[in-house]
Amino acid sequence: MNTTMRKMKWMLPVVLLIGFIMRSPITTLPLMLKELATNLHVAQSQLGILTTLPLIMFLLFSNFASGLLNLLGFKKAMMVAIGTLVVGSFLRLIIAMPTMLLGTCLIGAGIAHLNVFMPSLVTAYFPNRIGLYTTLYSFAMIFGNAIFNLITAPVIQMWGWKSMMWLLVIVPVLALTGWLLVTTWLPEKISRTDIKRHVKSDLHVWNNKRAWPFLLTFGGQATLSYTFSAWMPALMDYHRVPAGIIGVITASFALIGLPISIFLPQLLVVFKRRGKKILIWSAGLCGMAAAGMLFVQNTSSVTFWMPESLLIGYAIGVFFIFDMTMFAVKTDNPYATAKLSGMAQAGGYLMSAFGPSLYGVAFAANPTGNLQNSVYMVLVLLALVSSLVIVQIEKV
Repeated sequence: MNTTMRKMKWMLPVVLLIGFIMRSPITTLPLMLKELATNLHVAQSQLGILTTLPLIMFLLFSNFASGLLNLLGFKKAMMVAIGTLVVGSFLRLIIAMPTMLLGTCLIGAGIAHLNVFMPSLVTAYFPNRIGLYTTLYSFAMIFGNAIFNLITAPVIQMWGWKSMMWLLVIVPVLALTGWLLVTTWLPEKISRTDIKRHVKSDLHVWNNKRAWPFLLTFGGQATLSYTFSAWMPALMDYHRVPAGIIGVITASFALIGLPISIFLPQLLVVFKRRGKKILIWSAGLCGMAAAGMLFVQNTSSVTFWMPESLLIGYAIGVFFIFDMTMFAVKTDNPYATAKLSGMAQAGGYLMSAFGPSLYGVAFAANPTGNLQNSVYMVLVLLALVSSLVIVQIEKV
C-alpha cells in the first residue's frame, strides 16, 4: 500500500497530459482550415463540418460513457478513450476527406468519454483531494488549448502545417503511454461487483430531479460559451472593431479561464454553502452585467468590448468549473459520478448545439436585436439558479 501511495505521484503528469488533449485536438484544426482546404482541393467553407463534428460526438456519446465503465472497468475504459483519440489523430495525418471526417469523429468520441471519465477519476483515486486534481486537469485543458492556439501560426510558418498535425498526434500518444505505464500498478477502483451493486441501487439520472440542475447549469454555460465564440467576433466586426483588437478580446475570453481553473476547485471544496453561493452570485452578476451591456452595444470602443468579454468569460468559467467539481463532490462513488456527468453533458451539449445556429438566424435579421440579448440574459439566469440549487443538494 505504501509503495502504491508513493507511486501515485506519477499520476500527476498523466492527469496533466490527459487534460492537455481534452480540447486542443478540436480547437487547433480550425486554425489550419485554409491549408487543409488547399490540400483537399475543396472550398474552405466545406470544412466547417470538421468544427461541428466533435460537438455532435459529445452529444451522442456523453450519456453512454458510463456504459464503457460498466463493460470494461475504469483502467481499460480510460485506455480505450485515449486510444480512440490517438487513432483518430493518426487518421487525420492521411489527407483525404473520408479520413479527416472519420478521424475527427473518433477524436470527438474519445474526448466525450474523457469529459465524463475525468471527474470520475478524481472521485476514484483522489477522494480527499478533489479540488486539487480537478484544478490540475481543468487547468491543463484550458492551458493546452491556449498553447496550441498560440504556437500554431509560428509552427506552420517555420515547418509547415503538417508538422502541426504531427504535434496533435504526439501529445495524445504521450498521454496514452503515460496511462498504460501507471495502470501496471494502479488499483482498479471500479470492480465488476461494485458495478453490479451500483447499477442496482444507483441513481437513474434522467428520472432524478436532483440531477437536472447539473444539466441546466452545464447547458446554460455551454450555450453561452459556444455562441460567444461563434458570433461575438462577427458582432464586433459589425461595429467596426479593428480585426487585431477582436483577436485580443477573444483571446482574453479564453485566458480568463486559467486563473479560474487554478483557484476555484480548491475554494469550492473548502467553502461551506455560503461561500459557494457568493462565488455563484459573483458569476451570475457578472453574466447579467455582460448581457445587459449588449442592450447598449452600439460602439467600437475597446473599453466596452473588453469588459464585455471578461465579464461573460468569468461567468462561463465559474459555472463550468463549478459543475465539473460538483460532479465529484455530490456523488458517492466513481460510477455515480460518471452517470451524473454523462447525463449533464449529453443534455447540456444538446442545448448548446442549437445556440450558434439560432443566434445566427437572429443576427441575420438584426445584429443588435433585443431578442438574442434577452435570451443571453435568460441563459445566465438559468445557470445561476441551477447552480444555487446544486449548492443546496447534499448528494444526488
